[in-house]
Amino acid sequence: MNRFFPVIVILAILVVCTTGAIASEKTVEVEGSSFLSREDAMRQAQRSAVELAVGVFIQSKTEVENFAIKKDRILSRTQGYITRFTILGEEKAEGLYTVRLSATVSMDKIKNDLLAMEILLDSMERPRLMILIKEEYIGMDNMGMCLAETEMSSLLAAKGFDLVDSAQIEKIKSLDQSRQALAGNIAAAKRLGLDFGSQYVIVGKALVQDIGEAYPGSGLKSLQASLQLKVIQTQTGLLLGSILKNGISVHISPLTGAGKALQIAAQKAVDEYLVDTITNSFQDFLNNGAPLKLHITGVTSFQKYKLVTSNIELIEKVVSSKKEGWNKTGGLLMLSLRFKGTSEELAGLMDGLSFGKNNLEVVDFEPDRVDCNLK
Repeated sequence: MNRFFPVIVILAILVVCTTGAIASEKTVEVEGSSFLSREDAMRQAQRSAVELAVGVFIQSKTEVENFAIKKDRILSRTQGYITRFTILGEEKAEGLYTVRLSATVSMDKIKNDLLAMEILLDSMERPRLMILIKEEYIGMDNMGMCLAETEMSSLLAAKGFDLVDSAQIEKIKSLDQSRQALAGNIAAAKRLGLDFGSQYVIVGKALVQDIGEAYPGSGLKSLQASLQLKVIQTQTGLLLGSILKNGISVHISPLTGAGKALQIAAQKAVDEYLVDTITNSFQDFLNNGAPLKLHITGVTSFQKYKLVTSNIELIEKVVSSKKEGWNKTGGLLMLSLRFKGTSEELAGLMDGLSFGKNNLEVVDFEPDRVDCNLK
C-alpha cells in the first residue's frame, strides 16, 4: 500500500495545479476579419479574445482622460496575454479574410499589468480606500509604528488606489466609531467611510509574535505575523468578505523582522484577495447597478404616487426600482434603486425631471441616497 503513496501525492499535486491554472485562464471562441491579410484577421480575433476575457478592464463605458489611447495600448499586448489558440475555421470571400479561433487568455498576466489596473481604476473613478488596522505584538515591545497599515497603504498605492492619508487616519483613530469598527462593528465602518469620502474600508488586526531563536545560538529572531482583514463597501454597508494571511521572517532585529513578516502577509492579502474583492465588487455594480435610496417628498396623492413610481424605472441607468414605503399625509415616497452610476449622477438625471404638471427638484444627496421634492 505504501508504494502507491508517492503516486497519489503526485496526482493530487497535478490536480491542484491544473485547477489553479484553469482558474487563472479564460478560453473564448472569437472571430476576426480583415481585408488586409489572413494574419491581420488573426490579430483581430486575438484582440476580440482579450476584450471578452478582460471584461471590465476594457469594456467600461466611463469616459476618462486618454481612455481610448490607454485602451489601444492594452489591446496591443494581446500576444502576451494569449497563452494558446486553435484555429476553428477560416475563409476568404470577396477579398475578406475571416478566421475563427478558440483562444485562451491568461488573466494573471492582465491582473499583474499595471496599465490594465490603471484603466480599471479610471473606469471605477478611482475608489478611495480607508485602512484601519490594530496592531499587537507578543513577546516584544509594542513599537506603535503602524507597520501593517504603512505596508498595506504602500502596496495598494503602488497598484494605483487612492487612500485616506495617514495624518487623517491618526485623527480618525481617536473617534469612537473607529474603535467600534476595529471591534467588528460593520455599521460603524460604513459610517466612517461615508463621513470621510471612502468607498471601501479595510479594517482588521495584525498580530506579530516573537517565537524565539530561529537557530540555537544564532541570535536570529523568528518573527511570525498574522494579518486578519475585512472589506466593507461603504455605499451598501456590505461586508464583502474577510481574509487571514500569515508571514514569517528571520532577522537579528525584532523590529526589522516584524516589518518583513508583516510585509509578506500584506503582500499576500493584496495580491491574493483585496484587489480582486474590490474590483469584483465594482464589476457587480457595473453589471447590476449600485444600490441607492431615493426619497421624494411632495407625493401627496395616489395619482402622483402611481405616476412617479411607474416612470422611475424608465430613467436612464436605473436597473430596478423597489417601493420601500409611501405616506400620503407626509407625502414621502421611499424607493430603493439599482443604478449604474453614482448618487451625484442620479441627482443630475432627477433634477428638473417632469411628472405631469410637476417637476422634481433635488434638495440633497449623499453617497448612498438622493433626496428630491416634487413641486
